[in-house]
Amino acid sequence: MSLEIQPRRFYRRAPDGSRRAATKRSQSGELDFLAPLLAGDLAWGSMNAKTISLGCLGLLCVGLLSVTFPIGLRQYRVRAQLQAIASNGGPISLSGLGDPTPVSVWPMADKVDARSEILDVTEPSERLYKKLQPYLISDAAADLHQPLSAQNEGVFEDAFQKHPQVLPALRDASHCQRYAWPSPLTPSGVMPPDQYMQVLLKEVSRLRMAGRLMLCGSRFLAAKGKVDESAMLCVDLMRLTGLQETGPTVVVYQTNVAIRQSAIDQLNAILQAEPLDPGTHAAIEQALAEHESSDAFLHALKTERAYGIASFESMGMIRSISGGLQDYLSAMTTQIDLGKTPTCDLPATRGPPLGALSQIAMTAVDACRASFERDRIRCRCLRILNAIRMHELTGEELTHDQLDLPVIATQDPYSGDPLKIKKTSGEGWRIHSVGPNPFKNAANQRNSEDLGLSP
Repeated sequence: MSLEIQPRRFYRRAPDGSRRAATKRSQSGELDFLAPLLAGDLAWGSMNAKTISLGCLGLLCVGLLSVTFPIGLRQYRVRAQLQAIASNGGPISLSGLGDPTPVSVWPMADKVDARSEILDVTEPSERLYKKLQPYLISDAAADLHQPLSAQNEGVFEDAFQKHPQVLPALRDASHCQRYAWPSPLTPSGVMPPDQYMQVLLKEVSRLRMAGRLMLCGSRFLAAKGKVDESAMLCVDLMRLTGLQETGPTVVVYQTNVAIRQSAIDQLNAILQAEPLDPGTHAAIEQALAEHESSDAFLHALKTERAYGIASFESMGMIRSISGGLQDYLSAMTTQIDLGKTPTCDLPATRGPPLGALSQIAMTAVDACRASFERDRIRCRCLRILNAIRMHELTGEELTHDQLDLPVIATQDPYSGDPLKIKKTSGEGWRIHSVGPNPFKNAANQRNSEDLGLSP
């Protein structure tokens, strides 16, 4: 006998009160046993959704914290670094660069602002420079040991006779109290870094022109046999570069180094040939001694740091995310702390690795330090040569005691030993540093790094 399971019947009452069998299966009745299971699944799914949501939220918080915490920590450290710089009197923004004080309120004197003196003769200076341009771009301008040709001497004489006011004005500028560098402050606020750099580059171009005109005047005077006047014009040019070195950034500093080195070359050409009047020798020694004690290099680094801070801050969020400002401030502080330390005493390593932006900035600082060292060495070489001529020393074996100079004035920053002095076959002298490679010989000193003087 087969057992057939009949479907469960359901009844519903008819309007007359009787029950009628429902032929349709109760769908809900068949699923009644699933209700508890479905209810549990729904509750479990709801709990899973909440857990997943909370987990995602937690991960998001951890992710944000891992990003924002280092940024916040870097910003905290940067603020601490800036406060330390400001407490030591260093500029930390563009507003601290330039000379915001109007010239009209400076202490009164016959000659106050070197920049104003130069600006007063800008137009005749430009006309004079244009007339001397053929000489300035020729090979003769680079060879200071050869006398001027008759043709160039005629060009010089005609040019200076037509513009007689230029050289006296430039010489007056060198005897002023200070050089009023343009300030980045404007009625509408502080200039952006790029705009201020354009202002400085325009100023630098004017300085180069003034320096070249004074050097041409010195060469012209030497050609006329007025060697003492020629040397004194170079001394005035060195004084002017000293005033100009109060300008901000390493660009301004290196420009003045280049101008001063041109004056050193001209004085070397004069002193290699013959001695000068005692007063001229004394003036050369005074100018070089003042330069030795100058802190212009440190000033350049501190103002470069302020310009770098402004440049980083102009980057907005990139500055915060990259963390480059913290590295930059640390690296610049290290360079400033080293200051004028001789190369032989510098540490072998420069510190922890730097970011890309800081590395680019440090390249410019390294070039500036190299210019400073070359400038210091060649100025010391000139002091030695000037002392040799002033004391009329002629012996083959020359001791540093005979020079009557401070020990520091004869020291080679690359070795810590005295600079090398050797008399040449003629009446000249070769004075030089051993350079960064102590195994170089004297002949190799006349290379692109030229760390000495010779006939």
